[in-house]
Amino acid sequence: MALAMVAASPSVLRLFIDLRATRAWKHRPHNNRNQRARDKAVSLLLCVHNDLDHLKAIWPLWRGQVFPSDWDAEWVVVNDGSSDGTRLWLEQQQRHDPKALVVVHHEKTQPGKKEALTAGITAAHHDRLVLTDADCRPGEKWAYSMAHSIGNVPEGPAILLGFSLPNGGPWLLHFDAVRIAWQYGTAAAMSRSYMGVGRNLAYRKSLWKTLGGFQDHLDLASGDDDLFVQSAAQKGHAVQTLATQDLRMANPTVPASGWADGLRRKRRHLSTAPRYTPRTFINLAIDASLDPLVAMGAAMGASGLLHNEGWIPVLSAGLVLLFRAVNLSSFVKDLGLPAKHGFRATFLGPMRWGFLAVATLLNFTSSPTWTQRAPTSRS
Repeated sequence: MALAMVAASPSVLRLFIDLRATRAWKHRPHNNRNQRARDKAVSLLLCVHNDLDHLKAIWPLWRGQVFPSDWDAEWVVVNDGSSDGTRLWLEQQQRHDPKALVVVHHEKTQPGKKEALTAGITAAHHDRLVLTDADCRPGEKWAYSMAHSIGNVPEGPAILLGFSLPNGGPWLLHFDAVRIAWQYGTAAAMSRSYMGVGRNLAYRKSLWKTLGGFQDHLDLASGDDDLFVQSAAQKGHAVQTLATQDLRMANPTVPASGWADGLRRKRRHLSTAPRYTPRTFINLAIDASLDPLVAMGAAMGASGLLHNEGWIPVLSAGLVLLFRAVNLSSFVKDLGLPAKHGFRATFLGPMRWGFLAVATLLNFTSSPTWTQRAPTSRS
């Protein structure tokens, strides 16, 4: 019996952690969308690097964002050293729209987009900033919902985390994106914010200046979202989430072009983890290690090694999968997606752990290319 309980202990801990996360998400702070904004002005920010096709695809959606008539909006786009015709195309757009469109040409010297973001934020005329990437497809009211929900100073949240899940693509990669969204969304609900996604993010220029911009991690290609959010949270600034079922306020992203692209994105994301705070790093490490431990306990029970008590870890693992499927289904419904995306947890969860393991091992055994030179696409 004692050995069976040890084998079931990862499942018990997994259920406890997921229950706390679910409770926090259900009782998360909600932004008061009925409040009256005192500064009705916003700068929409977009950085591009050799990504002209995606830029042309997002352009009518990004420039077509709808705001109330009493709001002042500007669109700031940074050409981050592109060599694919982006400069000429943007100059043509600016000639047609010189008042609301601000075009910044930045000479790329380092991988990543922190320098480009810095140039764009510096050029922005307004304090409210709403950020996205060229491979997103925002609904017409997405930017206004983010800008309005970030609220007034000092009552509103300092940073607003949106969600940007892939619109289609391989099931496993989509499920990985859902799990990441679940993790950072529930962490923010528990006042333990550790990341956001630059595809759907809002904060104030004044906060960015107060925190020193990205100076603390300029040497790292990634982290303009994760490490910036952590820096704000550590200094006591409120970080909240905005989940919506209204597709007009959503901002999905184009899925990875294939498994190689998905693995590259995962490796890039993982490369930021060593800079996380010790507490965040330990929490994420525990979360990542529990799933294989749950599987190992269930395998021990099913193999007969625990004799008549083998049903205990098997039943515990089954409860873990059921609870995970139910709470993720509820979560994705809050994001306006069908519940089936959550129920895929029952069979994609173990596969995702293998995907994470491969990406982690590759980062340990070889140097990611984006730390050596400027990438050629979407960076």
